Amino acid sequence: MENLVFSRYEILEKLGEGGMGVVYKARDPRLDRLVALKFLPPRLLDSAEARRRFANEARAISLLNHPNIAAIYDISEDGGAPVLVLEYLPGGTLRSRTEGRRLPLSEVIECGLQIAGGLGYAHRRGIVHRDVKPENMLFAEDGRLKITDFGLARLDDGRTVTLDGMIAGTPAYIAPECARGLAADHRADIFSLGVVLYEMAAGERLFWGELPQGELPEAFERIVRRATARAPERRYPSMEELAADLRRLPTEAPAPVRSEAHSILVIEDEEDLRTTMELSLSEEGYRVLTAGNGREGVRAAIEERPDLVLLDVMLPGLNGLDVCRELRRRGFLAPIIMVTGKAEEIDRVVGLEIGADDYVIKPFGRRELLSRIRAHLRRECYATAAMASAAS
Repeated sequence: MENLVFSRYEILEKLGEGGMGVVYKARDPRLDRLVALKFLPPRLLDSAEARRRFANEARAISLLNHPNIAAIYDISEDGGAPVLVLEYLPGGTLRSRTEGRRLPLSEVIECGLQIAGGLGYAHRRGIVHRDVKPENMLFAEDGRLKITDFGLARLDDGRTVTLDGMIAGTPAYIAPECARGLAADHRADIFSLGVVLYEMAAGERLFWGELPQGELPEAFERIVRRATARAPERRYPSMEELAADLRRLPTEAPAPVRSEAHSILVIEDEEDLRTTMELSLSEEGYRVLTAGNGREGVRAAIEERPDLVLLDVMLPGLNGLDVCRELRRRGFLAPIIMVTGKAEEIDRVVGLEIGADDYVIKPFGRRELLSRIRAHLRRECYATAAMASAAS
């Protein structure tokens, strides 16, 4: 459609395409300004439900007048399908700003406050975004960060299922309750913003990338941990409270104390893999315990109380899922990382639902495994310190 004219708009170039829309840069000659035109993708042109949701996006944005939310100028039609005329934001996405690098803490705080401000404003008007991620945050010409793409926003229903029956949202940022298809409220956006905050500061996604040692202040990690708590009731109750904690953060803070000599229990029936993991972890200074089957693993975990468990899913007899359930039933609280050769998303979801903290797909590299172990041990260390501080 480049160099064509739609309605009164001169289409200049394609900006991007997602599940619910195709976006073009265009010029409005009547007002002499650039705009963004969002069309339904061709595959959804015949879907009445898609048109309804597209119109819902227009209604959602029209209700919001905030400096950190992209504005809507008009809604037109293309062959009977709605076309949104939106504010054009030339500064690129937050993803382009953060890709492959960490932002200074002062910049993370500033971006976080702008996002929290816009989302908090939407929440007070009964609108939940449900797809908060760096790709949906764009910079205006003056450097201001604005929230875009309210295509999954909830107005009058709490559904979290898309047109093709998949879970709505982006897996890396979606709240656990949304991953289970449950209704989402404003705390789902709080969870997603917590993931975005961590990614801006660490340069890696939460849980999946290596947690940089000695570069994230403890107070900042407390904010991320609270925002991304699994249970919605343990998260911040509002964006305003999250923002208040962000404002209290010093931009220069001492690094948290690192805990040494952690113990790790490896429950793996494949002897070669078990030996390889044991050697690799020992070389990193960890005290390594091993078990070749599920029952041995349960016994070792309860008796030795390791700081972290690496648990193979496909164990003979008592499988990894059963081991995880049994350990949580017995009050074992340390992080459990499931290890499996199966890549199905449903298996990962089940593992997380029964109490696992992470899920690693075989084959995996040494660096990846160590990254996840360090991240979870660090989080556990902070949680223990916080409990001790509260008790005192």
